[in-house]
Amino acid sequence: MIEIRPARPEEIPRQKELWKLAFGDDDAYIDYFYAHSEESQVLLLLENGVVWTMVALFPMTVTLPQGETLSSAYIYALATHPDARKKGFGRFILNYVDYYLQESGKDCVTIVPAEPSLYRYFATTGFEPTCSTRKVELLQGMVDPPADGDRIAPVSPADYAALRERLLAGSFRVTYGESLLAYQQGLSRMEGGDLFRLTVAGKEGLAAAEYLDEDTVLVKELLLPPAAQAGGAALLADRMPARRYHLRTPPFWDGLAGSYLQSFAMVKWYRPELAKTWREYRRGYMGLGFD
Repeated sequence: MIEIRPARPEEIPRQKELWKLAFGDDDAYIDYFYAHSEESQVLLLLENGVVWTMVALFPMTVTLPQGETLSSAYIYALATHPDARKKGFGRFILNYVDYYLQESGKDCVTIVPAEPSLYRYFATTGFEPTCSTRKVELLQGMVDPPADGDRIAPVSPADYAALRERLLAGSFRVTYGESLLAYQQGLSRMEGGDLFRLTVAGKEGLAAAEYLDEDTVLVKELLLPPAAQAGGAALLADRMPARRYHLRTPPFWDGLAGSYLQSFAMVKWYRPELAKTWREYRRGYMGLGFD
C-alpha cells in the first residue's frame, strides 16, 4: 500500500539517507537543513510502511513586475531511494504536492532541476521554464584589482532582502524573506562565503557567494548595474581569492563580456490566468535555489 503524508521526527534518519544517496551531499550540509529549516515542510511517500521518496517544500513569494505578489512554494530535495526508482514514486509525490499546495491556497509551485536532463522530465509533469540566469566564468587573471573607494562587507539577511527588492523592482522575480536569506547565509558561511553588500562607483549592490572548492568561487547572485559588474567581480575576487569565478546575474540585465543565458527554475501555475500573465513577460528571475 502506498501512503503519502507529512514527515515525522523519528523518520529524519531515513530522510537523511535518501538525501545522501540522491545528491551525495556531505553530512554537514544535510544536517544544516534539518537544524535550520523551520519554515520547510517535508512530505514522504511510503510503500508498505517503508519510506522511499521525500520532498521538502520551502514557502516562496513570486512578485510580478507591477508589484502584485503570489503565494508559492519551492520544491527542494526531491529524492527517491535507488532501490525504488522506475516505480513512478516521483510522479506520485509531485501529484500529491499539487493537491497539498492548492488546498493551502498557493498560486504556483517552483522547482530548480538538479541537472539539465530533468527539465524535460518536469515539463511532462506540468512545469514550464520560467526563470533563467545570465552566467559568466572568469579566471583570476581576467579580474582587475578593486578601484579606490569601492567597498564590500557582509550584510544582514534583513538588509539584503530590502535592498534586493529595490534593485529588482519592476521585474518578474522570486522574493525571499529574511528567514530564507538567513538560511542561504548559513549555507554560504559553511563554504567560506557570505551575503555581501557592494559599493561600486557609488552604486549599491549585493552578492551571495561561496567556495565550490579551494579553486572555485560560485557567486550565486550578483546584483549590480551592468556597468558596475566588473567592479563587483573585482571586490569579490579580492575578498575571496580563487583561480576561477562563476557569476550569476539577472537575465534581463546586460552581463559581462562572455556571459550567456542559462535555464534555472521552472514553475507550475495553479490558475490559468497566471500562466497567461507570465507569458506577457517570459523572463523571470529566481537567483537563489539553495544549491
